[in-house]
Amino acid sequence: MTNRFKSPATKDLVHASWALLAVVLLWSAGCGKVQFSDDPTLELEFSSDTVLFDTVFTTIGSVTLPLKVYNRNQEALRIDEIALSGGSDSPFRVNIDGEVGPSVTDWPLLAEDSMWIFLEVTVDPNSEQTPFVIEDELRFNANGAEQAVSLIAWGQNAHFHGGLNELNPLPTCDEVWTNDLPHVIYGIVEVEPGCKLTIEEGTQVHVHNGGGLLVYQSTLDVQGALGSEVVFQGDRLEDSYADVPGQWGIELDFQFETEYGIEEVTAQRGGIWLYGGVECTMDYAILKNGTIGLQVDTTGTSTAPALDIRNTIIHNMSAYGMYAQGGTIDGFNNLFYDCGQSTAAFTLGGAYRLDHCTFANYWSEGVRQAPSVLFTDWYEDINGNIQVRSLEGSQFNNCIFWGNNYSLTDFDELVVSLLNPPANPFIRNSSVDVQDEDFPLEILEATTTDNAPPFASTSERDFHLTSNNTLWDGGAGQFAIGLDLDGMPRVIGLPDKGCFERQQ
Repeated sequence: MTNRFKSPATKDLVHASWALLAVVLLWSAGCGKVQFSDDPTLELEFSSDTVLFDTVFTTIGSVTLPLKVYNRNQEALRIDEIALSGGSDSPFRVNIDGEVGPSVTDWPLLAEDSMWIFLEVTVDPNSEQTPFVIEDELRFNANGAEQAVSLIAWGQNAHFHGGLNELNPLPTCDEVWTNDLPHVIYGIVEVEPGCKLTIEEGTQVHVHNGGGLLVYQSTLDVQGALGSEVVFQGDRLEDSYADVPGQWGIELDFQFETEYGIEEVTAQRGGIWLYGGVECTMDYAILKNGTIGLQVDTTGTSTAPALDIRNTIIHNMSAYGMYAQGGTIDGFNNLFYDCGQSTAAFTLGGAYRLDHCTFANYWSEGVRQAPSVLFTDWYEDINGNIQVRSLEGSQFNNCIFWGNNYSLTDFDELVVSLLNPPANPFIRNSSVDVQDEDFPLEILEATTTDNAPPFASTSERDFHLTSNNTLWDGGAGQFAIGLDLDGMPRVIGLPDKGCFERQQ
């Protein structure tokens, strides 16, 4: 590491800045001594609130970027400290008008004047210890008031998509993500209406905090394979983050007016958000450690569901594994487990046809008050009127709806709130936890209501069935399913309940 940046393009600016500083010092020594304000309400302005080093390196490299700081006030300011939050351990380096950081103190800035700061980062993209996204802050403290500029750099060699706090469409309408390098989503990346994103088997997708993939009236095709799944997860690679929920998922800020003024709230949406998805498919995917893993809103086409999801695992979400609002979803051999609220919520009606799915909520990060699975067919509109949206056409065969709260009094792991139940039972040959005396048992057929599934090990999250009891035999399904989630053959005629078939 050198003591000064060597960028030739900055030399004149640095020399000019030092000349200006010399004038300031001479002035302060004479009869025109500068008076520095101690008003904490006076703020600095910056050429950008974020300095983004978006160069993608293939070998070890370094980049320098400028930041201009303005004092637009009518009074001079003495900046008590300018410092990198990470101090000497920060991957960034700072040069403040020729003075090398990580910090400087008592820095003068005249009224209606400005100064240059130069920032540098060196990246080793092939180091497994380098995060995908490197972050720090450059803090400015003047008269006790603190401001900060975000510093962000791409780290490991990867394909980067999106931008900070932005919604960005894919650069091409029909795009393919290959597995040659990891893919990193920063902000919200949109598949625009009428377009298609294909993700090939074995691809690793890392999503930065607050970001995700918006599939808006378009198509997502996730083409995983057994042993070569497509994995969606956060972008923190440290071992301490391996099982931390809530690391990714779309966050949207909304403002609304109240009697007390304008309020701002942050709403969470799916890390993968299908809004009017068109014939989306997801096969052999793993979604983990987010807020809401998969959100499906509105319907698909007249001939195909919004989503066909198969052989997929969604787990360790701080809110919901799969959240559907009036959606249409087909699928089988899926495992949803360990979520802070529900493993799956099928709300506002819709048409859901799922066979051989295991919904097992053994959340251990805190108290869980939501059921493992929720169904509703109504909502209250902005005028306070109840609107009913049917679940007609929905059917669940050979599924397991369970969780670690099944033994609690007055708690069901399957909760339904239906104002217009389908004419025929839509949960068949399954296993559910139901205690509520008012539960509409007419929606169940050939389904057990109080028998705990013989999972191999809930502590190890092994949801294979170990008992040979015929109680765990299922029945006919909607789809021709020859293999289970492990790729093992299913028994013809009487396949097992859940995503795994018992092997003799």
